[in-house]
Amino acid sequence: MLKSYLGVQQNALEVMGKERQRLREEAMQEEHRALRLQDVINSLNPGSATFHPLLWQNKQQMEGQLRHLLVHQVQQSALSKLDLERHEGQVLKQFGRVKGLELLLDKRELALRQEQESREQRQMDELSSLRHRMQREG
Repeated sequence: MLKSYLGVQQNALEVMGKERQRLREEAMQEEHRALRLQDVINSLNPGSATFHPLLWQNKQQMEGQLRHLLVHQVQQSALSKLDLERHEGQVLKQFGRVKGLELLLDKRELALRQEQESREQRQMDELSSLRHRMQREG
């Protein structure tokens, strides 16, 4: 029964591992988006040789909108990282659960093996003792 439960727990761990990979990729994408937005904002800053008020105003408005997007993107990136960290904690718990079950099963198997060996040794001792008695009597 424990072996089947262990199998279920191992499957759950595998699913969680795949989800962790997906969350890790998502967190990297969110961070990459924030970096790209920052690059776009930085590319707007260099002034042109000729100053035109309308161009300057458009650049200012665009930069303001991009900074607003950047703030939102940084928040999304932070949320993705937090979600990944939370999930990694769950994966560690599940890993501990699986390893605990494996250790329990290993201990039980070892105990059964030792009990079997002890039983076999007792039988061998009894047979040896019986043989020795038969030789003395016969």
